[in-house]
Amino acid sequence: MHRTEKGLILREAAYKDADIMLTVLTECDGKISAAARGVRRKNSKLTAGIQFLAYSEFTFFESAGRFTVNEAEPIELFFGLRNDIEKLALASYFADVLNVAADCEFVDPELLRLGLNSLFALSAGSYDACIIKSCFEFKIAALSGYAPGIKYCGKCGRAPVSPVLDINNGSVYCKSCGGGKTLDNGAYGALLYILSCDLKRLFSFKLDENSRNILSNITEDYLLSHFDRDFKTLTFYKSIKAAEAAACTEQR
Repeated sequence: MHRTEKGLILREAAYKDADIMLTVLTECDGKISAAARGVRRKNSKLTAGIQFLAYSEFTFFESAGRFTVNEAEPIELFFGLRNDIEKLALASYFADVLNVAADCEFVDPELLRLGLNSLFALSAGSYDACIIKSCFEFKIAALSGYAPGIKYCGKCGRAPVSPVLDINNGSVYCKSCGGGKTLDNGAYGALLYILSCDLKRLFSFKLDENSRNILSNITEDYLLSHFDRDFKTLTFYKSIKAAEAAACTEQR
């Protein structure tokens, strides 16, 4: 049976002599594995559309629950990521997180939307990469069933005063009511915004450097805690950031 649908390539791996196995996050079927036959040979018509992080329209042939790619027409290749090692490293982290989040049986098209919006924003350079990363991490945690209760204090039930976030139980408290990671007003407001806003406007806010750093640490810790795993791509991204910071310091 043939089917046509759009999808984002989250992973690719060499298979046999000339094939590639793809992990594709699709609109209708969630995450699927599909074989792209002969694409490692010269002049394959599929090459452009089956690159890592390509968003393409695929024609799949399905037989006994296995998928083969017959056609792949690229829609967006995110060229802004491919010429920037830091952006590509962050995008690779996004792909790894999407791959894990899409493991559940329930198909949520919002995962694909979130992934595409984040990659578009990162590729275009239209928003601060740190903000994009934080929004992606907190939103995908929420979409994966780990949305925290942060509007009211988890103990007194009022709007939190000097809010702190308990990473493990996903609750915000007043500083006098419970313990957790300290949030300033900017970072707390950003968390509320990320949870409630439409994906089209997800990155449309600004923070000063201190609030941005607090938000970045909180969202990363929250995601890693609730997904209960580390990501090698995140470690690589952070190593690139550290190397660039060190280089800037030496130049001064």
